[in-house]
Amino acid sequence: MQLLKNILKSLILITFITFIQLPTASADVLSPGTSRVDYCFQVANLNKYSNYLLIAHIQSANPSLGIYNVILKPGQCERLNGYRQYSNIYAIRKSQVKSQDIIINGNRESLKDFNRRKSQLIPAKNTINPVERLPDRYGIKQVTEVLKITAITPKSLDLKYQEIIYTYQQGNSERKPYQSQDNRPLPSLKHKFNLFNLIIPSISIFGIMLVYRRTKIFRNQN
Repeated sequence: MQLLKNILKSLILITFITFIQLPTASADVLSPGTSRVDYCFQVANLNKYSNYLLIAHIQSANPSLGIYNVILKPGQCERLNGYRQYSNIYAIRKSQVKSQDIIINGNRESLKDFNRRKSQLIPAKNTINPVERLPDRYGIKQVTEVLKITAITPKSLDLKYQEIIYTYQQGNSERKPYQSQDNRPLPSLKHKFNLFNLIIPSISIFGIMLVYRRTKIFRNQN
């Protein structure tokens, strides 16, 4: 009788472990079942505010990565894939920037003497914090967040998250609109048939039923 109980407990434990889903880790070491993803962000309606330059001021928890700024362009998706990178966004009137104030590096541009211009920079409340990792069950390769400017005043830059685009490892994409600024929409689970995931629960369920039946027969005989 004790042997049957032990077998039943083992089968239940195996079934539980098979279906458990590991949460996304917040530590630097990847938890089992999670993978790093590429991340970038862009501002959709820059052309609507053509009198301003929008600047991403990018920093990191790793001092060796340095601090730098990038002038955002229409259609440009700025990557944040370094160690704990994040970005603050600022606007500045184009009339306050001369051509010699812009540093050109390939197809990227940055603002010279950024820190000395703090009085001219209009800050956004948003801090762009990237998605660094996601559970493997989603099968995501790339995450793109799209923001839009809702207003620019002399004192504030109002940015809103508009949507998030998940690109799956197979190459197809999914767009999810933001319903709340505080809640990042999650990707849809892609249901894939996995024979292994079917066999283990089936064996467990069959074993539980068999043990239960034998236990019932044993009780009836006594």
